Amino acid sequence: MQHRDVVVMLYDDVEGMGVSGPTEVFSTASTLGGRGGEYRIRTASVGGTPVRTSSGLVLVPDFSLEDGPSPQTLVIPGSGGLPNLGADVVTVMGEAARSSARVMALGTGAFLLAEASMLSGRRATTHWQWCGLLAERFPDVEVDAAAHYVKDEHIATAGGGTSGIDLALSIVEDDAGLERALETSRQLVTFLRRPGDQLQFAQWAVPPVEDPALRETLAWISNNLDGELSSERMASHARMSLRHFSRLFTAQTGISPRRYVELVRVEAVRRMLEKPEWGTSMEVVSQRAGFGTSDAMRKSFSKVLHVEPAQYQERFS
Repeated sequence: MQHRDVVVMLYDDVEGMGVSGPTEVFSTASTLGGRGGEYRIRTASVGGTPVRTSSGLVLVPDFSLEDGPSPQTLVIPGSGGLPNLGADVVTVMGEAARSSARVMALGTGAFLLAEASMLSGRRATTHWQWCGLLAERFPDVEVDAAAHYVKDEHIATAGGGTSGIDLALSIVEDDAGLERALETSRQLVTFLRRPGDQLQFAQWAVPPVEDPALRETLAWISNNLDGELSSERMASHARMSLRHFSRLFTAQTGISPRRYVELVRVEAVRRMLEKPEWGTSMEVVSQRAGFGTSDAMRKSFSKVLHVEPAQYQERFS
């Protein structure tokens, strides 16, 4: 197994689940692997000082991040809100990340990597609540607001909450194989594989945005899925030029208007397939969701959720 040394970065207001979730995954995988396949998990903070998590717990790190050994895998959890660590801390973190073979940034930890210029030109995600701001502050980052987690070469980012567990299980599978990841997920009583680009939250209808006209247009989109939803039509409804609408939309939601419409329509299909009263007619479902044909619906559904509509209906209805 490669990348066995795991260091979790600690700082004041760090989110507890971002620390405990991945460490439990790696620890469990090590226990199941026996000798020779262990992850060695340690924690570090700048200066080696104790920190208080966003939930009030005090954590004592194993060593200082700037003086400790270069980790093979560096985990950077998010915080209770946006991290506010100062340029000196970001510099130390950036140096540690650049010397690591693999970096995991969870939730708003992606902002720290972006501040250290480590996400430039890369695809990344963060908690859905902050995706718009990440895209606005760092336009050179390709933000995917829908993804649970994103792997771009040796740098991986995850959304909020349990997405860090999803990413850690995926990394265990990369390192030790599918069987070990399966055993780990069973031990933790969690799903092994929730696709990385599955929707971060179930109701994609109206994500939080600041602009009132854009917020109104998002609600209008949800109520008119079976109509024409071109970028030009949406911009007209928002009473904006197409160029301004596209820029504002991407900045405040983290994704393009076209991608957003696809996600909302897939979410509508998913909800309809879970209701027995819709029967088995994929044509009816696809038309009501605005895809037009069942083939177009199937392609988008499979791309977003990594499962065929018929299989999903059989499994979850």
